[in-house]
Amino acid sequence: MKRLILVLFLLPAVCLLSHAQQDTHARILADIELAGGVHALYPMNQPAPTAAPKGYKPFYVSHLGRHGARFALGGSVYEELLEIWTRGHEKGWLTPEGEAFYQAYYAFYPNIARREGNLTQLGQEQHRFIAHQIYQNYPEVFKGQTRARAVSTVSHRVIVSMFSFLSELDNLDRDFSFEADYGQPYQSYLLPDVLDSKADRGGPAEEKYRRFRRQILDLDGMIARWCTQPDSLVRDKYKFCFDLHTVISTLDNLNTPAPEELYSLFTPEERYSLWRVGNYRDYQLMGRSPDTENVRVKAMDGLLADFFDKAEADWQDGIQLRLRFSHDSALQPMLSRLGVNGMDARIEDPLQVEQYWCSFNIPMACNLQFIFFKSKKNPDILVQVLLNGCEAVLPLEMAAPGSFYRWEDLKAKYRN
Repeated sequence: MKRLILVLFLLPAVCLLSHAQQDTHARILADIELAGGVHALYPMNQPAPTAAPKGYKPFYVSHLGRHGARFALGGSVYEELLEIWTRGHEKGWLTPEGEAFYQAYYAFYPNIARREGNLTQLGQEQHRFIAHQIYQNYPEVFKGQTRARAVSTVSHRVIVSMFSFLSELDNLDRDFSFEADYGQPYQSYLLPDVLDSKADRGGPAEEKYRRFRRQILDLDGMIARWCTQPDSLVRDKYKFCFDLHTVISTLDNLNTPAPEELYSLFTPEERYSLWRVGNYRDYQLMGRSPDTENVRVKAMDGLLADFFDKAEADWQDGIQLRLRFSHDSALQPMLSRLGVNGMDARIEDPLQVEQYWCSFNIPMACNLQFIFFKSKKNPDILVQVLLNGCEAVLPLEMAAPGSFYRWEDLKAKYRN
């Protein structure tokens, strides 16, 4: 799978984030890598942002970013899958299609063994790219001495992402300096540890999700193509198929090209169906689902307060960049909290969720940027809102084309 082609395909998926109804099925079949959802790669060729109104110059950046590309999550997911496929091979239960996958996976396994959750080299490159893009698009921010303050969660992949970002700015700007830190004091608002009782603890929301996945997925049909004794080989068919899909969806995050036999295990329609189920679950847990209590969205109030409280204090202290590094499980509810590109939609019907909420809009290295502008002739401070480097829409009246909003309007809507 060529990474360049994948990145070009991802541009319309991530830059043209829809806040209206869309034909997601057609989009995913046109670019099957979107079925990876939050494992999709970051776009690397966004259009330049719209220029600010005449007389306005950028002076401050407030940022929230997800870690970059990583290996698959899930404890020992690579090892568990290898054990299952090896047992099927040794028992003679694999079909020719299953045997072809097993041989390819067995040969590729040394490249992924015991690396679950680790940041890849591509993940570091993504953050260097994003930093370079900010430096290139808003050079006025970096005139003279430039100071940044950056914080991250305690996750190693997030910490390394933060320092990749900072090192790129340090290389670009001779007058750049920064303070960086990580730890539990930041974890409390960068990644609040909360559970939604209606969704996480076997309530009606979880049962609704289970009914939906039974409606959408033909797990027996999938596994029967690979194995002649599926009931003997696989104890939890749902976990098995989703673990496989996670591994396949993260192949393009890795540093080593993967064989085509790994990509072709699922049909395009199967990948779409697996994404569809996972996407609905993400919406229940991270969005403004009417099925749940939305505690993750509400828990973003602390992070939202940090955006507003730190901004004006930073201006007084001579700080030009406030950088925060976290996870998709913070970006998704934060975007819902703000209503970015319509992500605050409330949808009853699970079949309709994908027309408004798409997890592939939160790719690896996803980031939300507030770029602040001021003018010598106009007292209004303007804020340009970017998601993944592309102009994003808030449920507010724009002050100017190009996703420019008045700072006072933002404070009035979100601060209280």
